[in-house]
Amino acid sequence: MVLDAPGPAQVSKSHKRAAGRLPRGVVLEMDAKVAQAEDGRTSLAGVARHAWQTVFETAARATLLDEESVIRLRRIQMVGALGVIGHPLYYVIWSYIFPQPYENLWLRLVCTALFVPLLFASAFSDRRWLPPYALFAITVGLPFAFIFFYLENGGSMVWAESVIIAVVILYHFNTAFATIALFSGAAAAIALFVLTGNSMGGIPWEPVLLQLPVIGFVIAVLVVIKMDRQLLAEQKRRGMAAALATVAHELRTPLTSLAMTARGLKARLPAALDQDTPLRDGLMQAVARMESDLAHISDSIELLVANSKNPDNATQELFELGGVIRDAVGRFPFEQSDLELVTVDLPGPAYVMGNAQLFGLVTTNLLKNALEATKRAGKGTIHIRCEVRPDAVHVVFRDTATGVPSQVLARMFQPFFSYPAHRGTGIGLAFCQKVLNSWGASISCRSEEHVFTEFDMRLPRKGKWPEAPLQ
Repeated sequence: MVLDAPGPAQVSKSHKRAAGRLPRGVVLEMDAKVAQAEDGRTSLAGVARHAWQTVFETAARATLLDEESVIRLRRIQMVGALGVIGHPLYYVIWSYIFPQPYENLWLRLVCTALFVPLLFASAFSDRRWLPPYALFAITVGLPFAFIFFYLENGGSMVWAESVIIAVVILYHFNTAFATIALFSGAAAAIALFVLTGNSMGGIPWEPVLLQLPVIGFVIAVLVVIKMDRQLLAEQKRRGMAAALATVAHELRTPLTSLAMTARGLKARLPAALDQDTPLRDGLMQAVARMESDLAHISDSIELLVANSKNPDNATQELFELGGVIRDAVGRFPFEQSDLELVTVDLPGPAYVMGNAQLFGLVTTNLLKNALEATKRAGKGTIHIRCEVRPDAVHVVFRDTATGVPSQVLARMFQPFFSYPAHRGTGIGLAFCQKVLNSWGASISCRSEEHVFTEFDMRLPRKGKWPEAPLQ
């Protein structure tokens, strides 16, 4: 005799019928147990759902949102092209030219259709659905399809090599993305093979077990190669930083001499020329411009030197934000017309822990970027404000000039990235982020193209930072 397990509704009904025949205390205990069982099922389902979403979103973000997002987009496009061309082509090859025991036209067509949108990844780079869709399409079109065909063909040598090729393609992406795609695709392929495939003879264990060490070795080699590339990139950055520091050190002396010469000319020119000489104003403007350029070069050198060092080693002490911001703005080599564009809104003194000199360089860099944006746009203003909150002090730089596109916004803090291209070294914002992060602070950017750009620096006043006195 077979007894069906009661569902929640049946349990509830039987529980209600029994309630009329039991003491109140027992009824309450039964109510609690039923509620606990239902909550347990709900919580387990919620935990499983949350875990899957976390894994999926992490791997999906790894597809695009890393330091080489443009390269990743190109790789997605190339994989899309391989899928769109390869699936139909190899259906013909394995069906008619070198026939294999099993082929499936419908699966090939589905994979081809999934790869088509990947051809236009650059056009959809700002769409939130692209990373998860790329993960899904590549998982279905590579590990799932290839492993399913491998099983259906009895672990043949042709499909064993094809699976290895799919693994190599996968691990050209982020390691987390590739690993999740490989394991989820393999699990789905095995499930489909067992449920609907030609699995009467069972899974071909011998070729599968022979293939696993080979695949594991291939994955290990690919991961080691990627780590080696990362080490080479880090060594390149360190070498460039050392070279920049050396060049900056050698340039300091002649620049100091030029600055002294400019000051001397500025002091002596009025006495050497008649007040009514037409050239006097032009010469004075030229000297002023020389001083401005020298100051700009000096600031750039300071930035290069600071970027070549580890900001974690810089001395940290309590300093007043408003004073550093005012000094940085006051020392900035503004043109006369630029002064009217900048407004500063600072409350009473706000003290934070960090390095005042480095924060001055951060302020100068953000101000320089904002001024360049207003000049490119031919419009806009710059507003600097400081907000003191219970947990942190926020310093906000906002300009109403060009704004930046969303695809550029995602790369704003990448080293050696500049926008517009070939304007500057591309290390300024990366330096700002590195300095602030070394103090436990952060910087974020939001922008609307052609409307505004806003940088928000958050300097916490709790945690490892001592409570800052506010006046």
